[in-house]
Amino acid sequence: MWLRPNRALSLRGLRWAAGLLAGYIMLVALVSSVAGNAYAPFFALVDVTVVVLAFAAVWRAGERAERITLTDDALEIARFPAARDSVRLQPYWVRVRLQPGGAHPRLTLVSHGHALEIGAFLGDEERQAVCKQLEASLARLRLPDHQQDQRTNP
Repeated sequence: MWLRPNRALSLRGLRWAAGLLAGYIMLVALVSSVAGNAYAPFFALVDVTVVVLAFAAVWRAGERAERITLTDDALEIARFPAARDSVRLQPYWVRVRLQPGGAHPRLTLVSHGHALEIGAFLGDEERQAVCKQLEASLARLRLPDHQQDQRTNP
């Protein structure tokens, strides 16, 4: 299962939005300069630079993802782009919890007294869906072999 944040715009759309905003800022600076504000173009360049850097930071933050892999032996959570940030848990001991926390509930995996939050960038409905899917997959895995239906194996 891959968890990724939702993006409001494609990269092309983000570039268009940044370009339109930069154009509007420069137009206002030009009008202000003609009206007598000699410093307006300088501050507009600083403003445009800050806006473009902020858009770039938001885009990079949207590239993060989490891969959750469930096998008979392990539940592995790998976070990207930092691929070395990987956690392996024993699936028979993992409990999935949707805990209230601040404005949004926190989706956590609890095992041996340690809690690991996953999907922090997801919306509330998405967290609930992931919680239900993980609980169902773990429940199927914990069933004895003779009770498992071949069509429902994770």
